[in-house]
Amino acid sequence: MPGLLLPLSAGFPVFGLLPGLLEPRWLELWDTRRPHSEQVWRVCLGHGDATHLGPRVIVTTVPRLPAMRFGEVRHAPTVVDDAIGWAQQSMLHAVAPEFPADSPDRQEWWRYQLELAGWLSGNLDAEDWVTVPLPVDDVELPFRVRQHGPAWAAFAETDGGWIALDGIHLGVGDLALGTVRVADYQPIGV
Repeated sequence: MPGLLLPLSAGFPVFGLLPGLLEPRWLELWDTRRPHSEQVWRVCLGHGDATHLGPRVIVTTVPRLPAMRFGEVRHAPTVVDDAIGWAQQSMLHAVAPEFPADSPDRQEWWRYQLELAGWLSGNLDAEDWVTVPLPVDDVELPFRVRQHGPAWAAFAETDGGWIALDGIHLGVGDLALGTVRVADYQPIGV
């Protein structure tokens, strides 16, 4: 997690599960365009069991940001792939088999899964995706959901960007989200 002291606000609406749905709650990631900028471009909030052994959901908010240049460094605008890619990678980490670190089987599994995730990011009409309506601030949004064993990844577009979810050991259909205060989530290390 970049930096030691986090601001109380990301500068854009951040989403999380409604209170009482899944506890405890923690700050999974606060990502900036550092070292060239303090601008936040992704906030991930965790809910439930951070070890993936019990029910867990991570809600990632990705704001719609324009392309920017900081000196010689150019940052592309944020796009839907920023949300889809994060949710699918986080889902895969929750279900990755226990291979030795340098195992060719591990490398092959990850190569195949990341290629598939990349292809699915560009093919939202593929049968791997189903649409599930979820309430966000009391308005139903159509989330695209991909299941992988006991885990799943989902995303939806909002007026200000995208919301990505990934979870394990629970269904996506009973979740509800709302705008939350980042200051209510405590950083933890897992």
